[in-house]
Amino acid sequence: MIECRQYPRVPVELQVYFSTSGNTSISEGTMFDLSAGGCAVTSMSAVRPGSAVRILIRATDLGSPITIESAAVRWSKHGEFGVEFLGLSELDQNRLHRLLHAKTSYPLRPS
Repeated sequence: MIECRQYPRVPVELQVYFSTSGNTSISEGTMFDLSAGGCAVTSMSAVRPGSAVRILIRATDLGSPITIESAAVRWSKHGEFGVEFLGLSELDQNRLHRLLHAKTSYPLRPS
């Protein structure tokens, strides 16, 4: 099978907190797949494809969390869901790239 993803995926195991738009409760999950453009999360909290989410990644390697201000759930099944990152600050984007680089020989900037 040919890989058609825009960014390479990196296997990780990071704690995340997330909330869907219009919902004040915060849910917890574990990120198990990460790239510069999105991630996959396992959680006891169900989310629907198309939902807008805000995510906080506990990146202990960096000392403080990475905040994904705007993201969209692209798929959801069996307690897992995939998210596309839509908006994050330049600071958090740089920190995300540092985290990816720390987890593998991931390029600092996609070509």
